[in-house]
Amino acid sequence: MDVRDKTLVGPDLVIEEAIANSVPADSALSAFPKASASQKPPKKPRLKSAAKSSTSTPASSKKSKVAEVVFGKDVKAKPANLPWTFPKATLEDAIKIPRAVEEKNAGNPMKPDVIAKAVGFNSTSDWRFLDLLRSANQYGLVTGTGKISPVSLTDIGRDIVAPSSPSDRPKALFSAFRNVDDFKNVEEFYQNKKLPEDEFFENTLFREFNIPRERIRAFIDTFTSNLNFLHAFRVERPQPGADRSGFRDRTPELNTVEPDDIAGRQFLDTCFVMMPFGEWMDQYYREVFVPAIKDAGLEPVRADELFSTGSVIEQIWEQIRRAKVLLADLTGKNANVFYELGLAHADHKPVVFTTGNLDDVPFDLRHLRVAVYDIRDPSWGEKLKISLGAYLKAAKADPTKSVPQPFRREMTMPVP
Repeated sequence: MDVRDKTLVGPDLVIEEAIANSVPADSALSAFPKASASQKPPKKPRLKSAAKSSTSTPASSKKSKVAEVVFGKDVKAKPANLPWTFPKATLEDAIKIPRAVEEKNAGNPMKPDVIAKAVGFNSTSDWRFLDLLRSANQYGLVTGTGKISPVSLTDIGRDIVAPSSPSDRPKALFSAFRNVDDFKNVEEFYQNKKLPEDEFFENTLFREFNIPRERIRAFIDTFTSNLNFLHAFRVERPQPGADRSGFRDRTPELNTVEPDDIAGRQFLDTCFVMMPFGEWMDQYYREVFVPAIKDAGLEPVRADELFSTGSVIEQIWEQIRRAKVLLADLTGKNANVFYELGLAHADHKPVVFTTGNLDDVPFDLRHLRVAVYDIRDPSWGEKLKISLGAYLKAAKADPTKSVPQPFRREMTMPVP
């Protein structure tokens, strides 16, 4: 008779079967396999406590939270994920793109990799080049973005870099500025008014024009830089009955402006002049240096004409970096002039020298272009004007010959 309990398992079942079959229990157990030391009994599943399970967040709830964040129900999308509605580069910097197309390829469509090298970048993947190219497109100066498609000049870009008449460039600059909707809307909003202080201006940009808070500072910097650039060309809103544009003019009116300068800036390329200040030197600058520089197709700029924000040395450094060619009068061995000259050479900039005394020119620099003048000569002004004009044109065409050998860098002409 089978008297086994069906609920028995393992050794208990073996002993029960041994009793039923009249077999000694010890011999029956010796045949039963022993568990190894490494084997552990199976763990019983743990039940979640009611308190813990009640506080846990269901998966569906988590997904809904994520969806709310993604679709902006609880949290707004980060500005970094939104496209920039205004250029990151100033108009003056963005003009480098159409200028490269005009100067290196006669205004014909040009490959982005060639343009990148022409404006100082080694690769079209450089984010700085891509930002510059994108900004040029936003201003309406060129068409074509990316790393492969050719870049072509627009009518606006062509009128800026290769104008057919004196009025073409100012008009095209204004059109490029207003080609950016954000700039156009803000300029129209403050028509014929001064822009408010930064705090109120920032609030207005955020509330009225939906400029993200994190980008407002960048917007103001680019916007005001463009205004100052346009004012240098005396660009005004082409609207009848309006005395002045709504731009905030940070450049004060100077009573000493010569009649020839009233028309404003004429050229895109600048020549930064490093020279001592004073009654006689100021007169030399107006009557000799300025005409010679303009005759070379450059716009003269001097340190005492700078009125932008930042420290004096920051403004000087900015002008040195932007200048196509620089002119240094070493007369009297002025310390400030030599300091600025060192900055220019460190930035690989071509510099033309002039002096009233050749002994004031360091021996190591006398092999470069130096225009020496003698104020005792009745016609020294006209002679110096001619010499400077020729030297500046030569430095503009071949800048390497106006840079000391240790500071020269390889300048290659890109192949279209």
